[in-house]
Formats: sequence, structure tokens, C-alpha cells
Amino acid sequence: MSSARILRGAVEAAAVVDRSGWSGAARSAELVDLLAARERLDAVILAAAGGWDAEQAWALDGALSPVAWLAHRCALTRQDASKLVRTARHVAKHDKTAKALDAGDITAAHVEIAAQAAKHREEHYPEHEDVILDAARELSPSGFRQVMAHWRSCCDAVTDHDDARKQVEGNYLDINRTFSSVGHLDGSLDPVSTKALIDVLDAMEPPDPVEGPTPPRTLAQRRAAALIRLVTGDTPPPVTIDVIIDADALAGRSPSELMNHCCELAGSGPISPALAQTLACDAAIGRILMRGSSEVIDLGRRTRLVTPAQRRALGIRDGGCVEPGCTAPAHWCDGHHILHWTAHGPTNMTNLELRCRRHHLLQHQRDLEAQLRRRE
Repeated sequence: MSSARILRGAVEAAAVVDRSGWSGAARSAELVDLLAARERLDAVILAAAGGWDAEQAWALDGALSPVAWLAHRCALTRQDASKLVRTARHVAKHDKTAKALDAGDITAAHVEIAAQAAKHREEHYPEHEDVILDAARELSPSGFRQVMAHWRSCCDAVTDHDDARKQVEGNYLDINRTFSSVGHLDGSLDPVSTKALIDVLDAMEPPDPVEGPTPPRTLAQRRAAALIRLVTGDTPPPVTIDVIIDADALAGRSPSELMNHCCELAGSGPISPALAQTLACDAAIGRILMRGSSEVIDLGRRTRLVTPAQRRALGIRDGGCVEPGCTAPAHWCDGHHILHWTAHGPTNMTNLELRCRRHHLLQHQRDLEAQLRRRE
């Protein structure tokens, strides 16, 4: 029989005890015993969690982190799961602390406080471990918290501030364009700036529904979307661009000339036909329709934008992105032409709907694929 099953049996037995005739002293004694048993169990859990984490057993279920696994599988909030993992790793890393906890000299609460204080200061802990454990043996968790707060301040005071200054001065951001005009970002930020940026981006783009019509975006994809929103605002300003469109490429046929294999943003580079049509739904675009590199088929007027009044009406009517399962609010969305402007679709309410940028581009890709199927 497993140890966990034995423990559950003992807990169930304690739960059905009839305490109706017990004295106050008996109740107090039992409560002390139960808390002592829980303390011992907490120590066992930390040891088990440390080994489980070290072996990365959580990855066997496809989880991306031990915190995610615990929050999904157990009755734990992400905050509590993170605390458990941090404390278990602290115990696994420091033998003296692990032995003191196993012997009952200190409690799991003491270790949790020590692990929190040592966060980002791990290199200092081994040097002071003996003194810290002596304090933990002598003090209650409340008193020990004050000691560790002081220790943390002392560690910060001796930190090499010149390194911090160099980190800030070393901040940089490079944006390199590929042949497809896709931007690749490379850079370095100091720890404070990194944390601030991550917090803002993750708050702007929370995880997508798991059971939605499309697979949820990765963390990297959500952060990219949030970065664009951070630059453009919740309601992106109208884009004014010139799009040079090869007629064959737009129709999904082989290009008439290799130099015109794709639509192109003037001054930037080639883009896909789907992206060109996505931008054209809600942007001021001067279209230049070409066949090959020299024949201009149509030099069109700038496409009429969705008006502010129409956008307000769409927000009331659609509520947000119309893609089933998408919860993006209206102020994150583009105005999408159901019948596109290249097919003479009007900019009126019956031909408009709201789509977030992700599903806006997806819909144009669907339309292009359907167009190709019809030609087959």
C-alpha cells in the first residue's frame, strides 16, 4: 500500500472521530497533535516535490512548468504552486536546511520564509546558512521573518551596484528585416526593465481559451501581440500605406514575373496577399494594381476607412471579435470587409464585422484558400 493511501486512511479516520463529549483540554491537545502531524507531512511533501521537480516529472504530461502542472492537477492557486516549487527547490539545493527540516528542528514555514528571502540572492545563502538555521531554531516563524528581512537588506547592500549600472547602460534593441519584410527583434534589458516589460505584456494579452475554435497562442505569440498594442494603443491608428499588388499573386496564380512574386508595401518589402487584404479592410491605402513589373492595371483612389460612427455601431452590434470562441473586445479589433474591397465590397454595416488582428488575418487566408479551391 502506498504511503499516500495510508495517509488518506489516517485522515479519514480522524475526520469521523466523535468529539461531542470532549473537554476543552482534550480538544486543544488533539489540535496540537494534528498540526504537528501536518508539519511533518509538509516536510515530506517538500522533499517529494524537490525530487519530482529535479527529475522534471511534470514534463511527462506535456506541462510547460512545474507550477503549471501543480495548478492544473492539484487544488492550488498558481501563487501557492509557485511558492511550493520555490521552497522545494531551496530544500533540495541546501543539504543543511534539508536535514534540519527532516529532523524537525525547523518548520516548513521557516524554510518557506528563507526561500522567499533568498530569491535572487541564492549565492549568499550558503555562506550564512548555519547562522540562518540557528535563528530558525530559536525563533517563531514571525520572528524569523524579521531576521530574514534584515538579512535580505544586508545582501542587497553589498550587491555590486556597478553591475546594475552596467546592465542598465547595456540596454539595446535591434530590429532586423528579413527578405520577407518580417522583423526579427534582438536585444538585452536590465532585470528591472525586463520584469516591467513582461508584466505589462502578459497583463495585456492573457492566455486564450483552451477549447476555442483555434489553438491557443503561445506565450511568445501573445507577447508579440501585446507589444504591437503597446506601440499602437488599444485602438490602432489608421495605417496609410501604398500597396503594390501583382494581379496574379493576389488571385493566387503563379506570378507573371519572378520579380513580382508577392504584394509589396512601398518602401518596406513584400507581404502576403492575405496581409495586404487585411490591411486594406481598415486602412487608407493607395492601391497600385500591376501585371508584371511595368503594366499598371489600376491606380485606385484611397480606400474609404471605416468611420468612427460605424466603428461604434460595430462595437455595439458585434461586441468584439466575431470569430467563434474569441473574447477579444471591440477596441482590439479591426473593421473587416466581408466582401473585400478588391471584389468591390462596400464599406457599409451589412458588409462589415469586427475581427481581432489574429482572426482578421486568418479570415483573409481562408478566403484566399477558398478562392484557389474554386479555380481548381
